[in-house]
Amino acid sequence: MAAPLHATAAVTAGSPCKKIASTTIAGGKKFTCIKVGKKLVWNKGVLQKASTKPTPTPTTQKLDFPISPEIQKLDQLVQQAFSAAKPAEANIDIQVGPGKESAQIAEIAKESLNSALLMASILKIKLVTPLTVYIGNRDWLTPKMPAGTWCADPMIGVPGPAGGGFCGLSTRVIFLSVDGLMENDGKKISRDFTKTPDRLFISFGFVHELLHAMQGEASMQYAQYKGNYNPYWLNEGGANFGAMMSQAYLYKIPFSQIRVYIATYSSCVLSQKPTLIKDFIKNTGQPNVCGPYYDGYLWTEYLVASTGDFGAMVDLAKQNEKVGSELTYDPSKPDEFEEKKLALSMKYGYAIDFNTFITNAQAYSDAATLQLRKWLSANNPIYPQTL
Repeated sequence: MAAPLHATAAVTAGSPCKKIASTTIAGGKKFTCIKVGKKLVWNKGVLQKASTKPTPTPTTQKLDFPISPEIQKLDQLVQQAFSAAKPAEANIDIQVGPGKESAQIAEIAKESLNSALLMASILKIKLVTPLTVYIGNRDWLTPKMPAGTWCADPMIGVPGPAGGGFCGLSTRVIFLSVDGLMENDGKKISRDFTKTPDRLFISFGFVHELLHAMQGEASMQYAQYKGNYNPYWLNEGGANFGAMMSQAYLYKIPFSQIRVYIATYSSCVLSQKPTLIKDFIKNTGQPNVCGPYYDGYLWTEYLVASTGDFGAMVDLAKQNEKVGSELTYDPSKPDEFEEKKLALSMKYGYAIDFNTFITNAQAYSDAATLQLRKWLSANNPIYPQTL
């Protein structure tokens, strides 16, 4: 048997001690450190009476995670969904570029893939389109990006600051950029892919992009539409929600606990100005804009809790034929068209009145933000402590 890492000498009368007047209990006696000549030694000790008070059992402090009836319902729904799901079949080729960071990121992505395929099963999406996932540095990735797509754009794509993305169902390409993931506003940042925060960062982002592919499949399968059926908060907010579900599965902790990861959007949590659904018809991935990603996530939580159906994230496209017969597209009013399309899809798919939904979802988002703000102000963790 190996020796203990921190072995200490036995305490007996006359044995050395380090600090005068300090005390310790050993062998049923209480010893006090005294000075004898120039030495500090333990005294003879005083016999201690046996205590009849039971030794308290150490307990783990229970954190008061933000809670609501909706979150409680989601906790149950997520657990039930994963317990019954089997991974969907898919043709996904992961190609990895040179470098240590590329290999580490690829390892995390591969570990996360099964949870994403379970999400496809839960959403009842068939992944019929083969996908290639490129993981590498900027120079290695750039020539592999489909020309004419945002992924190849030097301002916002791989040659620019992008850390990851889905280039569209017709391109069949997803990428994770080492350089983009290790930069913030153009400045290099340090990451440790063996630690929880950065592993979760990569896993969450990778599954988020695969959710976009699932949204594209839903648009194609249900509406013969090659883009996202609803270019609205459902796109980014829904992808964040699905990615959060997958993290609950990966970390084996309740959804109600993993969801506080959304507080990484700290500027959105701490903002005193509410984000309104009607202000974010277009689901653009602009920096420092809370609507699509943060508030859209909370609106998606409310939508799924209200319907009890995870499919609400993708299958509104099933209403395309019926909705299309009632609407006429006006190119001068694209946002109005998209809002009406979403409103009718909710009405026919789930008997939801859109105006009522807006009011209730906004109230939910505001209340959830207040809870998350209190969570942050109490210095509670936003990363699971399981790795």
